[in-house]
Amino acid sequence: MIIVGDSLQIMQQMDDNSVDIVITDPPYDWNKSQRDKAHGEIMRVTRTGAIVFCPPENLWQYPAVQYLFWMKPVSTKNTSRKYSRFVELILVYGDVQWHSGYHWSQYTNIFQDLVSDRKHPYAKPISMLERLIRNHTKENDIVLDPFMGSGTTLAASSRLNRRYIGIDIDEKCAKIATARS
Repeated sequence: MIIVGDSLQIMQQMDDNSVDIVITDPPYDWNKSQRDKAHGEIMRVTRTGAIVFCPPENLWQYPAVQYLFWMKPVSTKNTSRKYSRFVELILVYGDVQWHSGYHWSQYTNIFQDLVSDRKHPYAKPISMLERLIRNHTKENDIVLDPFMGSGTTLAASSRLNRRYIGIDIDEKCAKIATARS
């Protein structure tokens, strides 16, 4: 299910514990008050917990249960006046499910996946999202991405037989996400 609208307002209408996990990449420029409000809603609607991407210089919420790192490919983009950020944090909150039985390499806290399909300026690699979804959900679980962008989390969920809910305020993003999932 894809919903166009304000994610905070929509999550406020959702029941407590109505999704199995939240995996999302929220706006990086939000102030602490905005992050606190969104984090509260995210944790209220999830049964197990949340996985949230954020830049190291603007932590989503501190502390997290686990800290993972996405080592982005090196590029010269935006380096003329400042250092570039080649690492993003992936924060794990709550008591997310853990599915063992995969090769140990699937459980490292450093991801080096490459973005292969750039439908959105802040797209994440589908391979990385598939690994997170596989490690922390089971078939038919509901994955919520309240800031879905181009829908990479939804596409990964669909490929792994998970149900999904994606929310974004931008209709263009919703159209891209609909085509991908």
